[in-house]
Parts: sequence; structure tokens; C-alpha cells
Amino acid sequence: MSIEDRIGPYRILRLIRRGEQGSIFLGFDDRLDRRVVAKLYSLPADPARSKRVLQEAQLVAGLDSPRVVGIYDVIVGETHLAMIMEYVPGCDLEELLGCCDLSLASILLVASDVAAAIALARQQRIVHGDLKPSNVLVTTEGRVKLTDFGIAQAQGSAHSRRGSPSSVSPEQLRGRPLDVRSDLFALGCLLYRLLAGQHPYLKDGAIDAAALLGGAPPLPPTLADGTPVPDALSELVCELLAADPERRPQNTHEVRQRLHEIASGLPRTLHFPLAEEARPAFREETADELPLQIPGSLRHQGRSRMPLRPGQWSLFGIGRDWRRRQWLAAAVVALVALAWLLVGLWPASYRVHVPLPEVVIEVGAVLPEGRDTHWLLDQVRDHALRIEPGLVFSGELPPFRSRSLDRSLATLRQAPPPEQLRVALHCQQAWCILGLERERATWRRYRQALLLVDAPAAHWQQLIGLTVAELFAADG
Repeated sequence: MSIEDRIGPYRILRLIRRGEQGSIFLGFDDRLDRRVVAKLYSLPADPARSKRVLQEAQLVAGLDSPRVVGIYDVIVGETHLAMIMEYVPGCDLEELLGCCDLSLASILLVASDVAAAIALARQQRIVHGDLKPSNVLVTTEGRVKLTDFGIAQAQGSAHSRRGSPSSVSPEQLRGRPLDVRSDLFALGCLLYRLLAGQHPYLKDGAIDAAALLGGAPPLPPTLADGTPVPDALSELVCELLAADPERRPQNTHEVRQRLHEIASGLPRTLHFPLAEEARPAFREETADELPLQIPGSLRHQGRSRMPLRPGQWSLFGIGRDWRRRQWLAAAVVALVALAWLLVGLWPASYRVHVPLPEVVIEVGAVLPEGRDTHWLLDQVRDHALRIEPGLVFSGELPPFRSRSLDRSLATLRQAPPPEQLRVALHCQQAWCILGLERERATWRRYRQALLLVDAPAAHWQQLIGLTVAELFAADG
């Protein structure tokens, strides 16, 4: 694949995998300096069906929740559609289950987060229809996001194409219309596998139709580590796996409430145990996961130095293949357009004061080498300036301190900055929480990032960049 391959404004880095529904690529958004995932779908030749696919993609793109992988964009060509999605570091649940068994607390967390995603889809009258472990992503913070609503359809419709065998419901097998109870059945299959270590209805990768239509098989009394399975959880799984949709829970609210009640009986922890349990399965962020490092002098200033052919003319290496008249006309148009852009788009300055950060380092906690407080503040400043080039910072620490001393009368009379950016850092042995808060007289916005101490510096930079981007994305 060429380094120039693009889908709209998104640069494509490499192929991640090819699936039954379409190819999935890792890409990069140069405008926001973030990785993205691009999933490609073939459009039907029939214009009416193609229009329905586009409407469905736009409907899915409207889902907005921390428990659902975000859809940033929908790019449409003549024969294909691409959904540009959030890149989620970590692993998927299928990868995780291949290397370890989860604790009861983590199982309940996964089920609760997936149920929350199903609830959001239900509000938009969307049925996922392919809820399987590989579509459940585990983040490095120890939470879960549901992805791949690619074959999702409006609630009450019948799928023309079935999902994966691990997510097929009895009504789906019979070709009947699907609703939220179909996704809840798939959630029951997922819970059964997490608790029993195997799918309730799959044999040698194929669905056992007789077993599927016959009801739920019994759960083992304990997990692999010997932890007893709560009776309330066994009862819930049994109800979710009922062959008759009328005998299942009829909405996500009931399921989420029952999961919460079961979880409330477990010992409380101050962190999500899923993060520690999933860490061995997290994929490494290699050079292949990052944009190709083409030298800037070649990418931006590189010019051909081949001898000119007869009829060619250039200035500083520009316009080699144009005639003189074409080049001069294009130069005049470009200069006029540039002048209008500079007048209309030149960023206005906006002053922000940064007080001394609040830093708490617990006993025994040590920041990674090279990542001290000044390094973090440099990252915050640089990412903020990429998003808002007109920001003018002031503060007591070097990253925000003005480099020139202006004691003129006009400067002394100037009103204080209208906004403050407060920075807080709280570190324990395994993690740090970076808190960022923008505050004005009548407005406040707060965002935070969980930074794992043993994560690479590039991972810290990415999380800080995403947090700053959310903080400065809009003025609320």
C-alpha cells in the first residue's frame, strides 16, 4: 500500500484485517493528530439499497456514548462506503479470553458496559445484531466499548444477512424481526461464555440449532478460579437465553439494574480490576501503528531537480509541467485566494492564565524518567496550540511563562486573562491521573486522563492529546 493512500482526508497506514463485512484499516487524521480506524463496505448496485445503507451508516454514526466506539465520519464513493471510527488501544474480548479467565467483578463490569451500549442503541431504535467477543473492545483504562454496528438495522426489521454464529438468536434463526431482546439474548451468550468458559450453543464453530431452540444449558456452579457463581446471576443468564423472546427481560433497564445489584454484593475496589487482568492481552503500540515518519524537508519542501524539457518553465522548482501563461494565471489566483484566507482565518489571540499546578505524588510513586511536571505541561501547551493557535498563555512555570518582559503602561492596565487553565496531577505507584480544567466567570469544563506509569511515552502523549482535544474542541 502506498503511503499516499487516503480515504477522504484520512491517511491510511496499513490493513488491520479483512472480515466478512469489509476491510478494516488503520489510518491517521493529520488535522487532529490522532489515529482512526476505517472500515470499508461495498455499496449495492441498486441506488435505492445503496441509499438505505448510507442512511443506516448515518444513523449508527449518531450514537454517542463512552460505551460505544465513536464514529467520526462517513465517507462515500461510487462503489464503497467507509466509516471512520475511534481507535481504541487495548484488546478485544476474544483476544483477552484467549489468554486468561476473568474474575467475577470483571465479568459483571463487561456485562454492565455492554448492556449500557445496547441501551443507547435501543434509544435510537437500532439493533446491533452481531454482539460477539471480538466486537467488545477492552480499553487500557479497564472499561468496555461496543463496536461494529455495521449490520445494525432499525428495530423491528428482519435481517437479510445473519450475524456471527456466536450472536444468533432463535428468532434470527427463524428469520423473524429483531428487537432489543435479540441483543439481550446475545448478551446472555456472552455472559455464559465468560462464566462457563465456552459458548452455550456452539459446537466445532457451528451453531447447534436444536440446542438453541431448546433453552439454556445449566451454568457450572463456580468460575474457573473456584469463585461461586451467584444464584441471581445464574437466573439472569437463564432468562436472557430463553428461546421465546417474551420470556426474556423486555428492556435493558431491568438487566442493568439486576447486574448492579449483583455487583453491589462484591467487595468494593478503588479501581477497575479488568485493566490489570487484561494487561497481558493489550497489543503493543509498534512503529506500524504510527504514521510513517517521512522527513519534513521531503514531505513539504521537496522539489524535482530533473532538467527541464522544451516548453517547461519553473520558479524555485514549482510549475515544471506547466506553460508560462498557465503558471502565471494560477499564481495570481492562488495569491488572491491566500490573501482572503489570511484575512478571514487568521486566528485571533485569546489569553489564558495557568496557575501553579496541583501535584500530589504518593509515597513510593515515581514518574517515568523524562516525564516530569514540566514535560507534562509542555505536552498540554503544545496540544492546545495545535487546536487553538491564537492562545496566549501566561503563568508562573516556564512552559506558560511569557518569554518577554513587557512593563508598558498599556500592558499594566490590561484586564486579567478571561480564562484560567488549571492543571492537577495525582500519582500512585501504578498510575497517574492528569486533570485539566478550563474556567471562566460563568463557565467551566473538566477532563481527565488515566496515565499508566509503565506505558510508553507515546501512549501518554496520545492520551494527553485526546484529553486536550476534548477540552478545547468547543466552547460549550
